[in-house]
Amino acid sequence: MKKAIGSLNIHRPQQRHETPGGARLQNTEAVKQQLLAELVELEKQMQTLEATSSSAVDFSMLQTYKEMIHSRKTLFNQLNR
Repeated sequence: MKKAIGSLNIHRPQQRHETPGGARLQNTEAVKQQLLAELVELEKQMQTLEATSSSAVDFSMLQTYKEMIHSRKTLFNQLNR
């Protein structure tokens, strides 16, 4: 859990007026809370996958989890700008 949300700056302002693409945003708090919940869950699932015996690890699935975590972190950080 600390891996997933440890690098996120959760102390930034609660609102942002528009996305990098220009879409207007009124309140990003609900989206940020959903992203944090997803990050925690994905991190747990990835750790469970990593804990399986090394001969049975599905490396493509592991990479998929890493990419999903990275994309959610990126979106979370964009919402905090």
